[in-house]
Amino acid sequence: MTVDPDDPENLDDLDDLAGVVKLPTYDISPRRARDLRRRCHAMLTAAPLPKKSAPFARIVIPALGGAWCLAYLIEILRCTEAIYRYVGVSLTSR
Repeated sequence: MTVDPDDPENLDDLDDLAGVVKLPTYDISPRRARDLRRRCHAMLTAAPLPKKSAPFARIVIPALGGAWCLAYLIEILRCTEAIYRYVGVSLTSR
């Protein structure tokens, strides 16, 4: 990011950048870096879920989501019908 020092609108940006430049830098020890790399590598290469949970994940969870959507759709239709009945318009008398 470059800031034009002659532009009066950028004076706040210059102050912010000057504050960032003054921040101290810290470094971690090589031993700590190795430990962090080892932990990250272990987390990234962790074993996946057991195979017995696969049918649950493939069948039951989408079925529950579909049932929830169906119940929501039915409730929307019931509320819409109630509104139309209140207003005095029948949906079945066309």
